Amino acid sequence: MPQSGEDAAQRRPAVEERDLTEQQLGLRQAEERLLRDYIHRLVKQSPEYPNYQYSCKLCSVHIENIQGAHKHIKEKRHKKNITEKQEENELWALPPPSATQLKAVDAAVREVAAQQGISEEDFKVRETVVTRMEEVIKRHLAGGSLQLSSL
Repeated sequence: MPQSGEDAAQRRPAVEERDLTEQQLGLRQAEERLLRDYIHRLVKQSPEYPNYQYSCKLCSVHIENIQGAHKHIKEKRHKKNITEKQEENELWALPPPSATQLKAVDAAVREVAAQQGISEEDFKVRETVVTRMEEVIKRHLAGGSLQLSSL
């Protein structure tokens, strides 16, 4: 399918790769790899860290050069933060539960509550408390919620 000149121009790098020296091309490729690990080149030098060229957005650290960035990527802290970020991204990508799924969870919770000896009246009281607390939380923390638990 033919592309318009504007579409092609948007996908093309600002500087053609053939115009770059081998060293510049290697630097560009290294920085593209760093971006996947949440390490960005500093656009503006920080007065606190004048010799640092990069920043890890995940770990909130400044990094002096590419070698330091590669060393940082191998650190336990960064690996842990990457794993947590990937898990967070996976959770955000999940679709919301369907009405059928919600009903099934509700039925399972009620069945466990009955097995554990909680009365329907006690369950209603707890449900009311959760609802009231959730209203308070939502007023102070947008997007906050509570879940009824037997713990």
